[in-house]
Amino acid sequence: MKTTRQYRHGIVLFALLAMLVATPESTQAQEPSSSPQTEHQYNDDIHSFILKRLRQNVKQREKQMNKQIHQMLINLPNAEKLYDETFVRITTEVREDTTEEGQPEINFVYNISYNCHHFEGTEDDYPSAAYLWSSSNSCRAICNLTRTMIDEEMSDIFAPGRKTTITINSTTDAAEITHIEYKGEYGDFRYMPATFNDENVRISVDQKDGITTNAQLAYVRARSVQSYLEENVAGLKKTTNEYRHTTRCFDMTGPHYRRSSLEIVVHGAFDNQAKSLEAALLNDEYVDFNIPHREENSNSKTYALIIAEEEYTAPLPNCDFATNDGDVLHEYFVHTLGIPTRHVKVLHNAGRQEIYDEGIHWLKDIIKAQNGDVHIIIYYAGHGVSNQKWAPHLMPSGVDVSRIRAFRSKTGALPEDIVLKGGDAEKLLEQCISFDTLTGWFNRVEALSYTFIIDASFDGIQRSGKPFFTIKKETKRYRTPRVRSDIVIFMAADGDKTAYSFIDQHHGFFTYYILKELKYSRGEITFQDLFNNVTKNQAYESSLQGKLQEPSMIIGGKLGENWGTRTFINN
Repeated sequence: MKTTRQYRHGIVLFALLAMLVATPESTQAQEPSSSPQTEHQYNDDIHSFILKRLRQNVKQREKQMNKQIHQMLINLPNAEKLYDETFVRITTEVREDTTEEGQPEINFVYNISYNCHHFEGTEDDYPSAAYLWSSSNSCRAICNLTRTMIDEEMSDIFAPGRKTTITINSTTDAAEITHIEYKGEYGDFRYMPATFNDENVRISVDQKDGITTNAQLAYVRARSVQSYLEENVAGLKKTTNEYRHTTRCFDMTGPHYRRSSLEIVVHGAFDNQAKSLEAALLNDEYVDFNIPHREENSNSKTYALIIAEEEYTAPLPNCDFATNDGDVLHEYFVHTLGIPTRHVKVLHNAGRQEIYDEGIHWLKDIIKAQNGDVHIIIYYAGHGVSNQKWAPHLMPSGVDVSRIRAFRSKTGALPEDIVLKGGDAEKLLEQCISFDTLTGWFNRVEALSYTFIIDASFDGIQRSGKPFFTIKKETKRYRTPRVRSDIVIFMAADGDKTAYSFIDQHHGFFTYYILKELKYSRGEITFQDLFNNVTKNQAYESSLQGKLQEPSMIIGGKLGENWGTRTFINN
C-alpha cells in the first residue's frame, strides 16, 4: 500500500502542468489549515506556490533589468542620448498557456517599450516617413537593450532549442503618404501576413513601387526591427523563432504616433522548473510552503514591527529578497506564533522618518497604552553600513543619494573600492539608523521584553556577495556594540562579516534558518536553542556554497543567562 506522500507524489507530478493551465491566474495560495488536507487542496497549494515562486523570480529579474537599463541609457553616446523625458520600461510575466497540441506550458513574457514627453522641436520617435530601426533614438535603444538583456541577463531563459513568438508592434501617424523610396534593405515582400488596425491583412512591398500606404510603412518598420534582432542577438540565433507583425495607423499626426515596441514569449520556459519545485515541495524543502498554524490570536501580548528594505535608488543596488523575508516572516508571526494580525505591522521600502513615525511611534504608543505589559519584536532586512568607529547602522530604502557626491558621479554599478569620507559619510549616516538610536528610541519605555532580529551586512559587501561601499574607519577593529540591559539582538553576522542571501530559497540566509526553526518547532523553541540550531545549520549550508556565515548575538548585561530561556510565544 502506498503511503500518503508516495500517493501525492504519484498524482501531483502527473497533474501539475495541467493544473497550472486549468486554474485561473488570479488564484492565491491557500493557507494550510490544522485539519488534514484533501489531495485536491494539497495540489492547489502546490500549484499556487509554484506560480508565486516563478513570478517572484521573474519580478526580481525585472527590477534588476530596469535598474540596469536606467544606467545604460545614462551611458549612451551623446549622439544616441534620449531626452530626459523619454522613458524605457521592461515588463515581464509568467503566463500559463497551451501548446498547439493542447499540452499545458508555462511561458516567459518579455515586453519593452518607451514613452516620450516631448520638448518643443525635439523627438526620439521616428521622423516622418522614416522606417529604419536606427532612425529613431528610442527604437535604437530598445533594440540594443533587448540584445543585452537576452544575451547577458536572460541567457538561461533563452536556452538553445526553445521556441519563441516575437511580436513587433510598429505604428504610423495619419500623415498622408504619396511615395517613400524603399531601398530594399530587408528584401521584397509579397502578400506577407500582418495585423493592421486589429485586422488580419496581407502586405506587399518592393523596391520598384516603394512605400505608398501607412500600412506598408508600419510593416517595414516592424521588419527593420526583426532584421536587427536576427542579425545582432546571439540568443535568438539558438532558439526557434516565429515573428509576428502588429501594425497600426493612428488618426492623429505627431511623432509620438510613430513608434515600435516588442513582446517576446519564450514557450515552456519554466516547465522544468515547475517539476523541480514540485519535487522539492513534496520533500518539504521550502519554509514558504505549508506554514504551520496555532490557535489564532493566542499570543496576544506580543507586538511586532517588520521593516523590509529591498528597493534602493541607483546607483545603490537593491537588497535581494528583503521583501519576501518580511512578507513570509509576517505569515509566521501571525499563523505560527499566534500573534494577532493587528499586532504586526510591515513597512516596505521606508525612509528613516517613516520608520519612526509609522513603526517606532506606533509601538511606543502601544506600550504606553498597555502599561508595559507587552513583548516587542522588531525585525529588519535590508542594507547596513558601519560608521568611522565600526558602529553598525541600518540604511533605510529612502536614502537620498543625490546628497552624496561620490554617488552622484557614478553612472553604473558602484565600484569595488568606493570609500565615503568627510561630508559624504556624514550626509549618509544622518539618513541611517544606528543601533544606539534604534534601541534608544525605547529608553524609559518599559516592556516585558525587547527582541531585535537584524538580517543585514555592515562590512561593505551586499547580500549577493558583490562589493557595496564602506566608510573610512578611524579604528582598526570591530567591537560588538553595547545595548541597554534588557534587549536581545539576533544578528545575521558580526558587524565586520557578510550576511548573504540564500538564492534558491528567496531569503537571506539568516532569515531562512530562523523561519526553518520556527516551522519545525511550530514556534515552540527557546532563544538558546534557536540560536544554536541556526548557527549550526546556517554555517554548514553557507560554507557549502562558499559563503560561510555565522550569526551572532548582542545580549543586554542585565539578562545574564536568562535570555536563553526566552521564547517568541508569550501567552
